Amino acid sequence: MNIRDNIITGALLSLVALHTQAGSLTVTEELSAADNRSSTLSHWTRERIAKAPAIMMIDKKKPSAPKKSSTTALTHEAPMSTNGGSPAPDSSAIHRQAFAEDWKKLETEFGTLYLENEQLNAGNEDSLANVLAGTSGVYINYDVNTFDAFWKAFPHKWMGKFTFTTPAGDSSCSATAISNNHIVTAAHCVYDTPSRNAFYTNKAFTPAYRNGSAPYGTFPTTGCRVLTAWVNLSGSYSINTWTRHDVAVCNVGTNSIGQTLNAAVGWAGRSWDWPSQQLHFNAGYPARDVNDNFLPSPAQYLRACTAESFQQTTDTLGSGCFYGRGISGGPWLRNYAPFQVQGNVNSVNSGLFIGQHNLYGARFTSNNIKVLCDAEGC
Repeated sequence: MNIRDNIITGALLSLVALHTQAGSLTVTEELSAADNRSSTLSHWTRERIAKAPAIMMIDKKKPSAPKKSSTTALTHEAPMSTNGGSPAPDSSAIHRQAFAEDWKKLETEFGTLYLENEQLNAGNEDSLANVLAGTSGVYINYDVNTFDAFWKAFPHKWMGKFTFTTPAGDSSCSATAISNNHIVTAAHCVYDTPSRNAFYTNKAFTPAYRNGSAPYGTFPTTGCRVLTAWVNLSGSYSINTWTRHDVAVCNVGTNSIGQTLNAAVGWAGRSWDWPSQQLHFNAGYPARDVNDNFLPSPAQYLRACTAESFQQTTDTLGSGCFYGRGISGGPWLRNYAPFQVQGNVNSVNSGLFIGQHNLYGARFTSNNIKVLCDAEGC
């Protein structure tokens, strides 16, 4: 199977060495000289970040009915969480000076997509009471950082555009800053399985990205880690069997002015082993909707859906949403609160069935996110 059939764009053999030991639960990479900080930073100009085509895992089979959602923990492990954190006190001043053009552009724009927001949300006025029911295909969707107050507000500044290079050219997903200068995203955004079994190149994270502006700069990865179970997959992408393993964490280096990711924007908390039925803020940088039609200003703005998740299959969550390609790797936040240093990444977007108003992601457990972060030092 060529993964390009599923994610639409290709994947490039990364010039890396895979590091894994017999019986290891994770696989990591050792970056080659060709994938270093300077070359990655020089590659990702504002224009290239803006134009990088968005990808998504597409399950081409007929959707199966979800299981009954659980309101209790699905494993014997107790639900666990880590807290988010704030950036350095002088971060805004430092980055405002260093990236003056980005900040000026962002702070002088306001509501440029207001009409588009109204058009996107027309006919989708589900009440919060319905959203709380955890029903397949029920959600509220909206744009987030089209208004200047939100691009530099918590927890949205933790989220960003994740870009990388494939054989067909540059591509994009979404990701979130987490502790110890790491990001969390989907495994299919960093590693091609099963046809090539290699990490992609030129991987970089641009937090708080908005329509060509990068107010905190871009942070190149210095190494990524995926589950061995993801590397060992075969056949075609399946939401019911692949999604639970579709998680990756990456360590990132400093931006062009030498600032660390956590000093620049802070970090989101994480949670794992929670029940499948949770109210989530599901966000990312989609280019298309669930019907595979292009959105206005594709992959230029942070967009989100609010819905209560349901159990699709074992350790695979579903949640109603309108968005498609490009939202891959974007966070499902528990405890979302705008303008608050609050929110726990509880899943990341993996895939969808075209035409169905749901997204699917791995339920974070001790067998995926905890294993990865324990090995990586998140």
